[in-house]
Amino acid sequence: MNFGKIQFIFALCFLAICFITSPISYFFCVDDTKYANTQTTQIALISPGSTVCMYKNYIRKDESQTNIQKYVFGSDEVYNFSSTSIDSTAKPVCRTYIFGTDKYGRDVYSRIVIGIRYTLILALCSVITALIIGIILGALAGYFGGIIDHIINLLINVFWTLPTILLAFAVLFAFGRNMSSIFIAIACTMWSDIARLVRGQVLYYKEMNFIKNGISMGYSHTRILFLHIIPNILNPIWISCAANFALAVLLESGLSFLGLGLSAPIPTLGNILQEQYPYAIAGKALLAIIPSIIVVLLILSFQILTNYLRDKWDVRMQI
Repeated sequence: MNFGKIQFIFALCFLAICFITSPISYFFCVDDTKYANTQTTQIALISPGSTVCMYKNYIRKDESQTNIQKYVFGSDEVYNFSSTSIDSTAKPVCRTYIFGTDKYGRDVYSRIVIGIRYTLILALCSVITALIIGIILGALAGYFGGIIDHIINLLINVFWTLPTILLAFAVLFAFGRNMSSIFIAIACTMWSDIARLVRGQVLYYKEMNFIKNGISMGYSHTRILFLHIIPNILNPIWISCAANFALAVLLESGLSFLGLGLSAPIPTLGNILQEQYPYAIAGKALLAIIPSIIVVLLILSFQILTNYLRDKWDVRMQI
């Protein structure tokens, strides 16, 4: 087994774990409350791997929630951890904080697990939106040509030349900081590349005999485009989507790091990184490095997957 195959297996396993566990991410959390936002200032900034035993004092205990609801949406219970107990019969609860705690005493591991979910949701929505826009506009430009091609090409060039972060800034300032505006902002920076790819592929395939035969048989343009041309160009499109996932994760992290991501207390990898990075120069470097490693692993896994699929589906590499 060569090194490239080992990289691919590692990347595929890591991404599979992230995507499979995300829908029930609270099941894997130490702090299973909504957004893993339980604050315990008494244990703020403890080192990764530390175990702390404290009393769990319930402020509100919700018995109506099912386990499935807790695993998917988080527990509605509200409680605090304290060195003293309001119940004389209560026993202390011990927790191991794998990645330590932040300045509010929140479990960093739990917030990263939930943060991966929201980062992947934003990346997935961004890629799907960019894919839909790119395929439709690229296919129309390549198939019909003429004035339609000129107009769409102009639009592609405008979006392609705009600085990525500045374009995202403009969308967020116009529509506010919420999930829909963030993934639209990210999608606006990616669709032009897909449109260019699709346009070039459509220009190539529309000159082939089977397409010309379909036109002569009276097939509609919609049928020819979406049933005969698009299915034949999906391989390079999927490769582009895998690369765009890495770009979407990077853009979400960058926007959140700059304070333009989802609002607190919703965790994403970007805003966790933004909260933790000051510790790199404050004697708690490991607290800053851990979320950075998770972001790098996500982006690197998507890039490895992209490169592997590109080489696997490239006929010239098989010679």
